[in-house]
Amino acid sequence: MRHLYNILGADGAILNTVVADDAFVTEHHAGRFGLLGPAPDDPVVAVPRHVAVGSFFDRFGPAKWAILADPSPAVQALVKDCSVRGFIDLDRADLPAALALLVQAGHAVDADQILGAPVQAGERP
Repeated sequence: MRHLYNILGADGAILNTVVADDAFVTEHHAGRFGLLGPAPDDPVVAVPRHVAVGSFFDRFGPAKWAILADPSPAVQALVKDCSVRGFIDLDRADLPAALALLVQAGHAVDADQILGAPVQAGERP
């Protein structure tokens, strides 16, 4: 188990604070450490849910081509908006409304699946 330790100098002054296990501090700093307590949990790093534009449209499956070819102004506006971006942020607040627009235009899309599916390595920008 990892703990927080103060590494002490010969005079007892604190030289450093480290996260280590008992074996490490005993081997490398025998008699010159003080236990502070359990180590904090490793920080959680949020990975942005960004997909490449092409990968975003691939998430529509067989409906992709019909969406891209749809001549209605609203659908074309959505296609153009996506096309000028470097990536699609699946957590973007207005994306559910954009997918609802596609449903209103008659396209069979599963918004929950498109937005909720885990981002695969090959989908990243």
